[in-house]
Amino acid sequence: MQESNPKPLGFSISQFLNSFEANPPEDSVIAATSTPSSTPTPTPHIPSEYELRRASRLLELDLAKERVEPYIVDMSKRIPDIEPLISINGSCVCSRGNISAVCGEAKSRKTFLTSALVASAMAIPAPILDNFESVDKNMDIEVLWVDTEQGEQHVRRVVERISTMTGAKAGGALSEPRLTTLALRELDPAERKQVMYDALRLKHYDIIVIDGIADLQRNTNDLEESDALIGELMALSTHTRAHILCVLHTNPGSDKARGHLGSSLQRKAESVIFVHRVGESSVVEPQFCRNEPFERFAFAISAEGIPQLCNLPSESNLENPVVAILRQHFSGAVERMTLTTKCQELLGITQDNARMKIHRLIKQGTLSKDDNNIVRIVES
Repeated sequence: MQESNPKPLGFSISQFLNSFEANPPEDSVIAATSTPSSTPTPTPHIPSEYELRRASRLLELDLAKERVEPYIVDMSKRIPDIEPLISINGSCVCSRGNISAVCGEAKSRKTFLTSALVASAMAIPAPILDNFESVDKNMDIEVLWVDTEQGEQHVRRVVERISTMTGAKAGGALSEPRLTTLALRELDPAERKQVMYDALRLKHYDIIVIDGIADLQRNTNDLEESDALIGELMALSTHTRAHILCVLHTNPGSDKARGHLGSSLQRKAESVIFVHRVGESSVVEPQFCRNEPFERFAFAISAEGIPQLCNLPSESNLENPVVAILRQHFSGAVERMTLTTKCQELLGITQDNARMKIHRLIKQGTLSKDDNNIVRIVES
């Protein structure tokens, strides 16, 4: 007598698993009885080990398909064009759904630059910002400014500056009504993030500024923590369709953003804007741009405390790393050996190399040295 083949699965995987879970084999086997019956009771099918493995594999494939499909680029679907929020000299630097960075050494006027960028996006441009543009002047841009470093008095100055540049104060307003500002200096990193996320639950914003992104984590040199934070911000920008503009420090005498956090942000950012001091001016350069890079420019601070465009310093006057260290760490004057040691530390060079750099700058007339071996910056 020919053996019958195993019964094929006659229903879906989910039905199979549900029915199998609800009716396990040991509970479903009908014991033989002596009671006669005109219609024999059919024996339920008990899946073989092969069928169970096959069903499990098919279920895994279905779940994998569900996870992958939302992220497949479908060229038949139309998606919105890149929507710029801020452009410089006609080049888009900040668009919806992206993150960017403004980097620079301490006191290079990163916050001044960022406030000017934000003001330009709020659709009421001041003449002094004619190279910063909001592409659609009819957009009603809402901005969340998160400050993690400064005390409230200094944060208030930022609000007043932006309100002046947008024209809100001239119109009689106490401050720019489309700007919400959080001063989170007193909180720890986890609390700062929580307050920021709570603010985003309460209202939609088009631009989110994090002035002091390094203060959202405990260790900027922790690779996993840094990557996780940047990943969170990328997801946040995608889901909110906002642009997240981060402000952070560079290493002294360098254009490299500080720590693993800076490296991770530079890799993922739509634009990385580098600002550095040259005398009384601040020079702004496109360090990394996914779109067309803008032309570098310079700005100074007016008597009213407002950023205004100025001429670029000549190439010969661009700040040398040694000069930058002398200015930022020693207010422009220090004993020569102290400067040599600091240059070794911050520039990662030998003592002889540091001495040679200082000697050349003295010989060029960029630095001066008096009889007490005090080195000073020669201001032009």
